[in-house]
This record gives sequence, structure tokens and C-alpha cells, in this order.
Amino acid sequence: MPQTHPASASTLAASPGRSQRVRTLAVFGLATALLTTACGSADATDAETDIVRIAAADASGTNGLDPLAASAGASQMVVRHLYDSLMVLEEGEYRLELAESVEPNEDADEWTVTIRSDAVFHDGAPVTAADVAFSIAALAAPPSNRVSVYANVDFENIEVVDEHTLTIPLHRAGADFRESTLVVYSPVFPAGTVDFSKGIGSGPYRLDSHDDQTIRLTAVEGHWRGSPPVATLEITIIPDATARLNALKDQQIDYAVGISATGAQTITDNDEITLHNGGLETAFALSFAMNQQLEPFDDPRVREAVRLAADRQALVDTALLGFGEPAADVVGGGLPGYSEAITARSQDLQAARDLFEAAGVTELTLRTGEILPGMMSAAQLFKQQLAEAGVELVLDETPADTYYAELEKLATHPFQAFYYANRPAAVHLSAVTVETAPFNVTGTTSQYWTKLAEAQTIVDDDERSAAFTRLQDGFYESGGDLLWGYAYQIDASHPRVGNVTISQGVPWFGAASLG
Repeated sequence: MPQTHPASASTLAASPGRSQRVRTLAVFGLATALLTTACGSADATDAETDIVRIAAADASGTNGLDPLAASAGASQMVVRHLYDSLMVLEEGEYRLELAESVEPNEDADEWTVTIRSDAVFHDGAPVTAADVAFSIAALAAPPSNRVSVYANVDFENIEVVDEHTLTIPLHRAGADFRESTLVVYSPVFPAGTVDFSKGIGSGPYRLDSHDDQTIRLTAVEGHWRGSPPVATLEITIIPDATARLNALKDQQIDYAVGISATGAQTITDNDEITLHNGGLETAFALSFAMNQQLEPFDDPRVREAVRLAADRQALVDTALLGFGEPAADVVGGGLPGYSEAITARSQDLQAARDLFEAAGVTELTLRTGEILPGMMSAAQLFKQQLAEAGVELVLDETPADTYYAELEKLATHPFQAFYYANRPAAVHLSAVTVETAPFNVTGTTSQYWTKLAEAQTIVDDDERSAAFTRLQDGFYESGGDLLWGYAYQIDASHPRVGNVTISQGVPWFGAASLG
């Protein structure tokens, strides 16, 4: 039986602050009105019934039409369906999408990309190497929020070889260019695009209409992947997980992305709703992240004490209610390339107390919020666990819908609740822990960056894998993440919605079906 706590997920969901409540209800009301219009009633046409209505949260404050600004949640889902990417990560594997091949030169400091010849933008223009070159250059420079992903790309010297081929030089050798850059984020849009309001990509869905809360997409007949079986997707931003589930129960939507564990428990026996559990492969890695460059976490004794104070199983039981499992401070559990030296950590309150006393720490402040269902429950319980180790934890709660609004400030917080997509460790370390990454919330140091850069230059796959294993082991021993659990992504839908796959937390409806 999960441990009960006054601030359980259900309690928090039912009692948001006044401003959050007003916002949630307003959004829900808007969504309801729009969905009523979209759904119609008994006289709905065939076209109107061939629709999947989806609700998701989004922490970026955008609707996803602009791939330079999209982040996580609904905006990322819109990008995924509007824009083809050069490469993607699916089912734990790196896969080519718009690219037919991505090959390095001998020193891995220049890569040749060849793209498909049958891809077409939604305005009818063919996708060319010039479009890819423009897209990479745009992603690599402000105002793109993915500049850090492309920090090693010498985008000013990309060369278009022919209509379907280009060469991409790097500032330094990067043998992991495919997994550290293109797999992380590589949507392609037409050369010269500065206004993304039309959402023109080459993905399997094109933009039909939108406002700030709802984006309606229609299937592209004859897409190179095949025509999507579902004619229309309607994606509505509903920040609150309980509101999303209630909308599903009331048949106002067909698919709810990310419901709470508490909500999932209430519908396990409901034949009218299907649960989608992605397991570790699509899980979120949940952290209380300590910035190693900021006091008091620049003291390794404090980081170790925080990790030893945590009862991870209790945190998982309380926050995830059986829809997750404990983690051991390094992202990538259960995926290829994870270090075998990383083992489960146990709570040791006496050792934690001794370390805190030696470091002179009696109080900590944690920036937190319900950024994923259950996160506030975990923070409340961790407050109790730290108290048992002699440290008072102050919870500084930030609204979930603005938590990631200022990416440039994320690394300025000494201690904060955070979550990552559970990706292979090599992808995670290259994308998140580099000097320029806004998500480098654990404050990795220059000594670490040197080791990471050396690992990234190793051309031999086995030797590079060994180097990344050593980096993982270092994180496990003294890194800044208290990575306490993996939360399975739990989506819910009406049974008629089938063949939806989830990758990196983003549902893919390109092959979805309606029963």
C-alpha cells in the first residue's frame, strides 16, 4: 500500500492556488467549447468523426508551430507531426527519418548527409539539401532554444553539394554527431522561413487551424511514410492532469497525454478507457537536481548526504503509486549503453546526518512544482526524509506552466525538482551536461567537459562507449542528480484509439487507428 501523505497528488490536483485554478478552469472551458465544436453531435459528418482529440500539458508557453521555440509536451507533439526530422530516437534505437544516410569523414569532424528524394513540404515544394542547411543554421543560432544542441556545428560553413546532399563541418571532431545532435532535435522546414505561423513542414500532418490553446492538423495524403489512417488530429493544451482525465471520461477528448498515477488507479477497471504504459523505454527520470557550482552543493559531502537521505522506494510508492520504479542517479536505466557498475542506492540517515553536520548544513531550499504528476508529493515526502537527517527543507513552489519558461535561468537555481526523458546515457550526457546546455542544472565542471569532449571525438564505437561508461560512473559517484525514480508515462484513451506509439514522452499518431 503506498504511503499516504497530506500533499498527495490527488490533493494537490484538487486544490491548486487560486490563480492556477482560474487558469485551469478557463483553459478547460475553452477546450470544452472548442472540442464541442470539433466533435459536433449526432449529426456529425464522417470527416468530423475521423478525428482524434488529444489533450496534453505544455511547459514552454508555445503551441509548437515554431520549432525554434517548442520544448516539451503539446508543442513537441505538434512539431513531431508537422515537421519531418533528419533522425529520431524510437524504441530505444537511433533511426533515420528524412535523412537516408549520415556519414562521417575519417576524423569525424565533417559529416555528409543525404536526404530522401521523395519528401515534399505542405506547400508542394520539394525538400532539398538547402532547406536542411537553412534549418540547421536556424536551430544553431538565437532565438532557437536548441543552440546548445548544435554548439559544435560550424553552421556558417555548411556546404550544399547537390539537391539532396550536404556536408556539415564541426568545430571539433564529433564522432557522436548522430546521437548527440540529430537524434536529439532535427526538424526541417523551408529555407527562408522566419514566420512559422503557417506551420509548413514535410511531416505526415499539415496545419489546418490554430489558436493559443488548440492546434488542428489534417493528414497529408501520399506522405512518403504512407497516408496517415486518421484524417484529423486536434491537440489542445490542458495543463492539469486531472482536467485531462476528466475530459476523457466525459468524452470531450479521445486521448489524454500524461495522467497522474492517482488518476490511473481510478480507471484500471474501467472498460471504457485504455491505459498506455510506456515502461522504462519512454519513462521520465525524476531528479532533485543539485548544482555543483553553487553553494552548498559545491561541497561533495552535501551532494552525497542528500542522496543518502532519500528513501527512493518510498518516494516512488508515494508519488508514482506503482507506475514507476526507483532510479540510481544516472539517466538511461534499462536502455542500451547503461553502465553495469551503477547499482541501487539505499537510505542511510546516520551517514547523511554526519555529512550534513560536517558540512554545516541545517537548511535547504528546493525549487519545485507539479511539473509531472506526483512531483509535489515526492517533494513533500523528501522534506520529511531530510528532516530525519537533521535538515529542514523549504519548498519554493513554482507554477508548472511557467516552470521552464526561462530556460536561460534554469542553471541559476542551486536545488530544484527536474525531470529528463530517459534516453540512452550517451545521448543524455551529450545533450544535457555540456557547458552550453540550458538543462545543465547539475552544473558540471570544466574538468568534466574536457572528458566529455574527449569521449565524443573517439571514432571507434566500442572505445567511445567505454569512455561514456566511465563518465556515467563518475556521475554516479559524485554528480549533481539525486535521480530518485523513473515515472512511466501513462496516457489514457478511449479503446477505439489504437496503434499509438510513444517515444521520448511524445505520442506518435502517424500510424494510429480508430476502431
